[in-house]
Amino acid sequence: MNELVSYLSSHFGVFLLVLIRISSLLLSFPFLSMPFVPPNVKVLFALALTFFTLPYVDTTVDLAHISLLNLFLLVIKEVLIGLFLSLVAQVFYSVAIYAAELISYMMGLTVANMFDPTFGMVSVLGRFFVLLFYGVFFSTGGYRIFIGALFESFKVVPIGSFSLSQPVYELFLKEGALLFYLSFKMAFPFLVALFITNLALALINRLIPQINVFIVGLPVQLFVGLFLLAVGLPALVYFLRGLVERFIEEFISALKVLGG
Repeated sequence: MNELVSYLSSHFGVFLLVLIRISSLLLSFPFLSMPFVPPNVKVLFALALTFFTLPYVDTTVDLAHISLLNLFLLVIKEVLIGLFLSLVAQVFYSVAIYAAELISYMMGLTVANMFDPTFGMVSVLGRFFVLLFYGVFFSTGGYRIFIGALFESFKVVPIGSFSLSQPVYELFLKEGALLFYLSFKMAFPFLVALFITNLALALINRLIPQINVFIVGLPVQLFVGLFLLAVGLPALVYFLRGLVERFIEEFISALKVLGG
C-alpha cells in the first residue's frame, strides 16, 4: 500500500493526464455515455483503466517545472485525443441509428418516434438496431481489441506529442462520408423491397381506385418491413459483425493519424 502511494505521488502529473485522456474517451464512448450506466461505474472504470495503463506510459515527462499555461495545453491535448478517438466510435454507432431511421421512414414508423432518455429521439427500430450493435460488439470480443488499442494509444501518441495537422482534418471528412455510405449500404436491401411495395401500392391505387390505399398501405408496409427484418436478421448480424471489424480498423488507423 505504501509503495502504491509513493508511486502515485511521484507520478501524479502523468497519472492525471492519463486519466484525462481515458475519461474523455470513455465518457463520450457510445455505450458508456448512456444514462443507464451509473456515474460511479464510469468513474471506477476510468480509474481502473488508468491504473492498469500507467505502467506502460512514458513517465519521464517532467511536470514539476512546467508552467501553468503549458500544463493547460497538455490537458487540452489529452482531452482532444480522447474526443477524436471517440468520434470514430460515434460514427459506427450512428451507422446503426441512421440505417434504422431510413428503414423506419419507408415502413411508416416515423410517426411512432418517442423521446427515450437512454437513446434520445430515435425510433423503436433504431433502439433495436443499437442494442443489436452492442450485442455483436461485446459477443465478438471487439471490446478487448478496443481496450488494447486504448493502451497502445499512449505509445503511438505519447503524452504531449499531439498536434493538429492536415491528416487529422482528412480523417474527419473520411469518417463523415463513411457514416452515410455504411448506413445506406446497411439499409439498401430493405429500402429496395419497401420501395417495390410502395410502387405496387401506387399501381393498385391507379388500377383499382375503389381500394383505399392509405388504409391498406400502412399495415402492408409494416408487415413487409417486419417480415424482411425477421428473414434478414442473420444477414443483419453478419453485416454488424463486419461493421465492428471495420470500427476496430478505423480506430487503429485513427491512432496512426493522430500519432503522425
